Amino acid sequence: MRVILCGKNDAAVHALDHMLENGDDVWIVGTHGDDGEDGWQRSLVGAAREKGVDLVQPKKINAPEFIDQLKGYGADLLISIQYDQILHEPLFSLIGCPCLNLHFSLLPRNRGVAPIAWAILEGDRETGATLHHMVEDIDAGNIIEQEPVPIADDETGRSLYDKVTLGAAELFRKCHPFDAELLAKRIEQDASKATYHRAGTFDFSKRVVDWHRPAGDLHRWIRAMIFPPLQNPEFTADGRRFLITDVDGAIVPTDAAPGTVVDASMDGVMVAAKGGAIRIRGLADAADLSVPSAELAPALAVGSVLPSGSGE
Repeated sequence: MRVILCGKNDAAVHALDHMLENGDDVWIVGTHGDDGEDGWQRSLVGAAREKGVDLVQPKKINAPEFIDQLKGYGADLLISIQYDQILHEPLFSLIGCPCLNLHFSLLPRNRGVAPIAWAILEGDRETGATLHHMVEDIDAGNIIEQEPVPIADDETGRSLYDKVTLGAAELFRKCHPFDAELLAKRIEQDASKATYHRAGTFDFSKRVVDWHRPAGDLHRWIRAMIFPPLQNPEFTADGRRFLITDVDGAIVPTDAAPGTVVDASMDGVMVAAKGGAIRIRGLADAADLSVPSAELAPALAVGSVLPSGSGE
């Protein structure tokens, strides 16, 4: 099978490895900014170079001249996995093969960007990965298969992302080699249940905790924001900046004013929000990440009130 794989990150590398193990002829369309070096995720461009796989990194995948290149490859399938450009017509109709996308949510929920963060923020009990046909509207094509992933009460953005990455890899393996019977599956998405998020609607640059938010909302926001090495929610105490790295899954009732430290022990620090308290199980010193979390908790005195920022 001849496959065009557009993508980046671990999920795309998993797919490449599986296809090569099964003898597929793969052409990689990497993101233009991928320099081939592994970071906190593996580089698809680097993996392609290492394995001797044909590779291109177009600035504009929808440019007519590049569509001609795609068509000339004579692919049996194009699949996009976290690719950073949106594919449009006339690419779909001119390329001459099915065009699929592997999206990190259970469509039709959480179309668009940052689906992992939004699944946590909106209180979903599960998310997952969806393989679907591509159409002009973003993440709106008919569904082929899905792989659900449960969301734990203490799930963070990073832990859920890692789980969905593995779920996406498993979904790819289940669907490969994408035979005619599988590709004929077209489960229409229920538009009445669709949610869509544009870039910037979740502002990851605003990281200071606002303790005056309702406890449930704040708990979900903190969990969604815990995504090392990209970002962590933060707060200050006595001029010292702390990063939150882990929280308990339960919210504890309290009448304390928002921002009040109601408990501090080796088990963590419990801080009041509006209508409930959140136990912070993991802390890091923003200036010195090597300081053990257990040494930071006692520095936050019970009864002290932490300042608030705007987390939205």
